[in-house]
Amino acid sequence: MGGGGSSSSSTMENLQNTLPPKQVIIPDETATGQVVLNEAAAKQAQINSEYAAKLDRYNKQFFTTEDIRKQQSLGDETRLTQRVGGQEERANLAETGNQQRALRRVEGQERRAETAEEGSQLRGTERVRGQETRANIAETGSQTRGTERVKGQEDRGRIAETGSQTRGTRRVEGDETRQTIGKTGTEQRQTIGKTGLEQRAGIRTTGGETRQTRRVEGDETRQTIGKTGLEQRAGIRTTGGETRQTRRVEGDETRQTIGKTGLEQRAGIRTTGDETRQTRRVEGQEVRATDLQKEQFRRYKEARDYAQAQSAYRA
Repeated sequence: MGGGGSSSSSTMENLQNTLPPKQVIIPDETATGQVVLNEAAAKQAQINSEYAAKLDRYNKQFFTTEDIRKQQSLGDETRLTQRVGGQEERANLAETGNQQRALRRVEGQERRAETAEEGSQLRGTERVRGQETRANIAETGSQTRGTERVKGQEDRGRIAETGSQTRGTRRVEGDETRQTIGKTGTEQRQTIGKTGLEQRAGIRTTGGETRQTRRVEGDETRQTIGKTGLEQRAGIRTTGGETRQTRRVEGDETRQTIGKTGLEQRAGIRTTGDETRQTRRVEGQEVRATDLQKEQFRRYKEARDYAQAQSAYRA
């Protein structure tokens, strides 16, 4: 910019040197004086026009040069800014990539460690559970066979007695049922008519209330989802650490519990088998005694009803 200022100063000096010297015109009333004056005026006008043209060319050249320099400087600054911006952006992307890869690497290590620990605990648990299950099945099978043997004996005796009693009961039930069905049909038809009216009114009211409820539920649900998302993300991070610790403790506790449970179950199964067989014997005796008593009462009632009918007939 300093070189441009000195060049413009020298150009201005050159233009000033080209100006004609200041002329002193003495008015003359003669025709010759008028001609000289006109020539001098024409000459001055021509000089002024040439100077104005030179000044216009100089101004155009000067401002064009300044515009070019301005554009060049602006282009240099823009390219420099873009170059620095590109470098910074590439550095940011590189750093972001490094951090993300490190994060994924740590997440993978934690996930693999958690999976390995959980698998180890599950295998140990399933091993103990299988041993206990096989022992339970063997003991249960032995007890079940004994129980089913006694139950079969008792069932056969009870079924024979029950069949006899059931046939008599069905005859009486048939008579009562037919009378009950006739009365029930009448009452049901009246009830159904009234119920239909009430149900239709209830459905209309329910529809209006349900639509209003759904609108309120929608508003509340959207607010709840937003809050839940925030809480869930925080909870998941905490849960991950706690879950791994819990899995290890659960594995130890489960194996101990299964071992203890197996012992208690086998003892319980043996005791249950003994008690069940004794119960089945007592139940069989009580059922047979009860059925016999019912049959005796039924026969007594039939004999009494028959005697009353005979007396009424004679009367």
